[in-house]
Amino acid sequence: MAPAGERPRPEPHYTFVVVADGGRGQPHQITVTRGRVRAIVATAGAGLGALVLAAIVQAATFSRVTDHDHLVSQNVQLKAEVESVRRELGELAPLIQRVRAYDEQLRGLAAAGSLPGFGPLDADALAAREAWISGVVGAPRPDSELTSAFLFAELAAIDLDALDDNLDRLQRSTESMPQLWPVDGPVTSGFGWRRDPFGRTRWKFHGGLDIGAEYGSAILATGAGTITFAGWHSGHGRMVEVDHGGGIATRYCHASELLVLEGEDVLAGQTVALVGSSGMSTGPHLHYELVLNDERVDPRPYLPTDEL
Repeated sequence: MAPAGERPRPEPHYTFVVVADGGRGQPHQITVTRGRVRAIVATAGAGLGALVLAAIVQAATFSRVTDHDHLVSQNVQLKAEVESVRRELGELAPLIQRVRAYDEQLRGLAAAGSLPGFGPLDADALAAREAWISGVVGAPRPDSELTSAFLFAELAAIDLDALDDNLDRLQRSTESMPQLWPVDGPVTSGFGWRRDPFGRTRWKFHGGLDIGAEYGSAILATGAGTITFAGWHSGHGRMVEVDHGGGIATRYCHASELLVLEGEDVLAGQTVALVGSSGMSTGPHLHYELVLNDERVDPRPYLPTDEL
């Protein structure tokens, strides 16, 4: 404020002269005060700041929107992959079940000494057989490789129908082999060459086991099968022959009475005849034979360890 008695100093003015391009036309003169110029500059600065701020906000928002869209896209893709894995696992479940059931049954046969071939297995043979069974579905792979696609490919390559057929064949072979001793009694004469009981000066091949038993005691079928002979046989007296399938047969000789007919099906443990001394016999006993592919073999290794 100016001192008393003095006139206030006038506010500075700025004069702008606007001349048309090329000097044509009448020049225009614009006079503004310093305060007006300051106000214009302040307004322009505020506007520019607002534009810059808006640009920053828009850039940040665009980045977030882009990230959000990318995450949504990834989420949708992951969901699709999870559904695909679930479907594949659903398809794998019955395959895994069949392989597991086959493996368990196969291990049961191996533990019983019935894989493959005939007769009991010693410890080393059983261990080798167990290792073979473990190789049916391959050795475990590292966890990183245990993907559903890998499992599906591995299991799909296994011919499950062939595995089932093999298991059925092995089970039939197991059931065909002797399951029990035919009579309760001691072995009185083994398989092989021996002195002829009717002519002690000569040797004669003995094609089975002689098992001592009381006259009239039950003779049991040692396995399931079909009666192919039930009648009188020269030398063997009253005899029963059972065909167990797979080239396996058993014969029960010197019986006093036959309890089955030809063509009849019998089960393991079923009484087929009674102990006697018919034919060329020195007393009541059972002459038991095991025939594999039309050749008589020693029955002892194929019978259970403990006699009846």
